[in-house]
Amino acid sequence: MSELRYDLIHDEYILIAPERLHRPREIREQIDPEEPKRCPFCPGNESLAPDEIYAIRQKGHWLTRVVPNLYKAVQIETPFDSHREGVNEVWGGFGAHEIVIDTPRHDARLATMTPREIFLWLQTLRERVTDLRRDRRLIQIECFKNQGAAAGATQPHPHTQLLALPVMSKARKAAFVHAHRYWQEHGRSLFADIIDYERESKDRLLRETEHFFAYCPYASAFPFETLILAKGAANLTDLEDRALQELAETLRELFVAMERELGSFAYNLLLMLPPVNPNFENAPFFDDLGDCYRFYLRITPRLYKLAGFELMSGSAINPVTPELAARVLRGDHASGR
Repeated sequence: MSELRYDLIHDEYILIAPERLHRPREIREQIDPEEPKRCPFCPGNESLAPDEIYAIRQKGHWLTRVVPNLYKAVQIETPFDSHREGVNEVWGGFGAHEIVIDTPRHDARLATMTPREIFLWLQTLRERVTDLRRDRRLIQIECFKNQGAAAGATQPHPHTQLLALPVMSKARKAAFVHAHRYWQEHGRSLFADIIDYERESKDRLLRETEHFFAYCPYASAFPFETLILAKGAANLTDLEDRALQELAETLRELFVAMERELGSFAYNLLLMLPPVNPNFENAPFFDDLGDCYRFYLRITPRLYKLAGFELMSGSAINPVTPELAARVLRGDHASGR
């Protein structure tokens, strides 16, 4: 039976409509890899990519590598200014757009990478966010991974994008305002309340460690959507290596479970980071981020295409209940539980 559920984190309503689902296993998608010999992200092809910004190396070989995006949406060389065109405001395309090459292995996936490889990838992301935030003109850093054509990826080699901007999008700002208001009204963060409730319920719980809590959200916008909430860290840069290792192990376990059920599937992995520097937009909540906000990862499998309702409403229709998704990913269905 359909339900309209409220997404507490993103302050949005989601329509859960299981009647629209026939069989979960009919939604598999195979992704054809590009040949490594033509891949600009593979070892030996470094000259095909822009000059390196950062890398982790071992015994003369790189394990992760960071380069500017060849097709930059913004660039640091652009003048940092804005002006008016009549009633419109225009900023120059100032910012940073970087590509993190997650691993030298062209055909690697998070489900097949070792915890060590995933740890080094996360360590690289942490280093780049730490470095970019030193530029006080940069306010918001968006970090995301597109895997598969249905998720918007144009390059099959595992990679992640970092996009640092001098402004915040209205949707992102609204999320922080919402979290801040909740903290002011209740005296605790909405993330802590969600963890307490989901831990007690157990219906959507996937994995809990000392520093992280993984679950299928109550109002999942995508089939098999998963969130990994940090219990105490407001930003990726707050995580020490031990917590980063926990996160690497959690990610690998979740993706192994997802591939077991979905095969090779397209997805977006979003690292939901807070603003890194203060400005007039975030002044009301910036100093309270450590209390009201928690860094989290949002994994959104792209098993169905967005259509008219989603585009018109800004909301979503999800044909897989999060309770079913959690049972499937936990493997409970195999034993009839």
